[in-house]
Amino acid sequence: MRNTGKRYTDDFKKMIIEIYNSGKPIQEIFSEYGITSATLYKWLKNPPSSKTKKPIIKDNTCPNNIKKDTEVLKLQKEIQLIKEENEILKKAIAMFAKEESQS
Repeated sequence: MRNTGKRYTDDFKKMIIEIYNSGKPIQEIFSEYGITSATLYKWLKNPPSSKTKKPIIKDNTCPNNIKKDTEVLKLQKEIQLIKEENEILKKAIAMFAKEESQS
């Protein structure tokens, strides 16, 4: 089942709490801002924090990233090995070409 309740921003919640703390009558707050008593009391019991619930920057320590990092290192080593093998083959070709031209 889908939740169709209203969503309020943390700033709005903080503002309502400040209005409540300033001494404004509760009935005026309910009628003026269209919130229920249960909602207000829930906000008073658990005030919105200044911290965001969802991180803005993702943590790179998840297992998928570690697996990718190790795979990248493995592929870099393999590339280096292939480069070394290519250099050896180039030298061998040069030696054979030199011997063939002398014959």
